[in-house]
Amino acid sequence: MHHPIRTLAVVALLTATARPALAHVDYFDIGAGLFLDPNGLSFDDGLFNSYGWFEGTKSTLGDSHDLAGGRFYRFTLASAARVTITFTDLNGQGALNPALSLYAGLLPDEAHDSAAFDPLNPSHFVPGPPPHVVKDPSPVDNGVTTDANGNVSPFRDTVNITFNGQFDALGDWSMANATNDWAVIRYLTHVGPNGGNSVSLVEYLLAAGDYTIAAGGGWDSELLSVSDLPGRLTFSAAPVPLPGMGVLFGGAVVAMLARRRM
Repeated sequence: MHHPIRTLAVVALLTATARPALAHVDYFDIGAGLFLDPNGLSFDDGLFNSYGWFEGTKSTLGDSHDLAGGRFYRFTLASAARVTITFTDLNGQGALNPALSLYAGLLPDEAHDSAAFDPLNPSHFVPGPPPHVVKDPSPVDNGVTTDANGNVSPFRDTVNITFNGQFDALGDWSMANATNDWAVIRYLTHVGPNGGNSVSLVEYLLAAGDYTIAAGGGWDSELLSVSDLPGRLTFSAAPVPLPGMGVLFGGAVVAMLARRRM
């Protein structure tokens, strides 16, 4: 359900396009500008995995497909704002154990874990059936030489560790797409999991810019993982007054009063 909103800047809400058979990063665009409606905007568009977010806290990192088939959220702030984000398990039965991470920046369109062109790519996919976690570690880990598959792994031990993917719930991470567009998103904070049905990041101060939200399940048992759990993400942002505006306004009033006394 989308709530009515008032905006300080033009807001564009773009529904996500159909996902390909092999899901890549699929952004849902929350919009641009500053949202002033105290009720926020709610999106019931994702089916989440109970293990997807927690997988990104492990040393082997997480498969981006396990969040919601590669679903991420993006938003743009025209100026500084205090942002509130809530992620809720719509079933309300404790199966999801919601958690979310917030990052500065955006990943390229249709980026995915198996892209060969990525200086931080930990490993590449071996063709196989879903859930696409079968990996072949790169034999080269010196940050310069590429292996036969074009992978370079400067910061991760891909010789001795088989990574599940590139999703890092607690740190910066990168991803590329098939056309060699590549970007790193910078970790800012996270909330959850807390064993409940909802988590919230409340009035978190952000500067103007582009941001990514990764949401998913926080249970730590891959063997007991449950898929296709409906979740709701609610977003709102309140503008932060420009610094010095009060001082400037007060100075103008004093000047006007001084002129009247002359």
